[in-house]
Amino acid sequence: MNGTNAGGAAVSRETHANGHGRRLIVLSNRAPIRLVHEHGRERIEPTVGGVGSTFLRLLEHNGGVWVAWSGGPKTPTRLLLPGDAPRFALVFASLSERDISNYYYGMCNRGLWPLMHYMISNCHFSAAFWNQYQNVNRTFADLAAAEALPDDQVWVQDFHLALVPKMLRERRPGLPIGIFWHVPFPPEQLFRILPWRGELLTGMLGADLIGFHTHAYVNHFLDCCERIMGISVDRDAGEVIVDGRRVRVGAFPLGIPADYFAGLAGSERVQERTERIRRALRSPVVVLGVDRLDYTKGIIERLAGFERFLENNPAYHRRVTLVLIAVPSRTKVADYVLLKRQLDEQVGRVVGRFSSEGWVPIRYLYTQFNAEELVSYYQAADIALLTPLRDGMNLVAKEFVASHLKDDAVLILSEFAGAAEELTEALLVNPYDSDALARRIRQAIEMDPAEKASRLRALRAKINANDLQYWSARFLNALGESAFAPRESFAGASGR
Repeated sequence: MNGTNAGGAAVSRETHANGHGRRLIVLSNRAPIRLVHEHGRERIEPTVGGVGSTFLRLLEHNGGVWVAWSGGPKTPTRLLLPGDAPRFALVFASLSERDISNYYYGMCNRGLWPLMHYMISNCHFSAAFWNQYQNVNRTFADLAAAEALPDDQVWVQDFHLALVPKMLRERRPGLPIGIFWHVPFPPEQLFRILPWRGELLTGMLGADLIGFHTHAYVNHFLDCCERIMGISVDRDAGEVIVDGRRVRVGAFPLGIPADYFAGLAGSERVQERTERIRRALRSPVVVLGVDRLDYTKGIIERLAGFERFLENNPAYHRRVTLVLIAVPSRTKVADYVLLKRQLDEQVGRVVGRFSSEGWVPIRYLYTQFNAEELVSYYQAADIALLTPLRDGMNLVAKEFVASHLKDDAVLILSEFAGAAEELTEALLVNPYDSDALARRIRQAIEMDPAEKASRLRALRAKINANDLQYWSARFLNALGESAFAPRESFAGASGR
């Protein structure tokens, strides 16, 4: 993104797709930029990496529109990007303070997020949350309907905008519409807890194609359609028949820009920073955990497992250090404030219990890191310990593998991460079992170098094959087939 332009709609509507594909309309809760206020002036910075960067490249390539919320109550109307030669428009949904409170912090963060991650004790539902969620989804649908040209493709992102496909289809019935669900989808028995379960499913079913990370989540969604809605489901074809339409449902495991992480890892600056980290830690074995500070990530359970490892293996005291990176997240939500306090207390207790002779068993970093800094920590670690209690995918696991170029590290991964279905060469573990976590840590430390290399090479091959570009191309190809072709032409879209 080389600059911005605050011009009107004309350029956006004239940036048709080139010969390689249709123009694309992307809808997401958050925009790929942030507005920075400095010295009385406003400056725009890109905020995305990974998925967001891929959508920016797709829009620069094909032309189109990105509809999103700026992240605050004050927002421009639209921007044309890149500024030097505009190819697409960034159109902002204007959200009020009430919208932000009830739609984002309420329905999305206190209702749908914990439900999708099976954390029902954290679910809070209210009619005010739901009403504002509907209103915001309607705003997004109206903006997309006004911006889309007849031959555009629409790609809706995630649970924040689950009602948009149906609302948009009512306004523009001819548009191909896809939605990708970036979080888990719960089993039917848990999904029934949602008071507006039928409305949410109906909203999603306005799409031509619904994508999930794993086959398990596909099956959960199909179960909900069949058992809650009483809708006809063709499981062999991966289709739901609704209102005379066939909606395709498939597994599209999200990839990462593997070449980008490998390139960072090989850079001189990152390697120098990696060496500085290792020297500062002064530990023969470095175990790394990286997460947003979220109750779904199993950080408390990870610490319990590491504490059990220290209890059971005194010979490894002063030889193993856990680097715990917790990125601040949703600091205005009470559940996250409580989690931060619990984490601080548990880290302090373990450090106080086991520290000796200048050795501290845990280095706790509560801060945001850029990509270069993260890759340096990835490379400095001998073991990645990633223990989500439930995760749609877990891209950190893939980033760690892509960043370890010497094939000398071990990935320990929760069996409840979506990535576990794909990354079978990792050491999979039940994060609720502290004894199992302790055993996996010791197994990783004592693993033969040849086995480490074999496992990591196999993991890297999978990550390189199913990278972010492959994921996006595969979804858009399936969307085109789902919207326009007869059933048999896309019956196998959920497999590679």
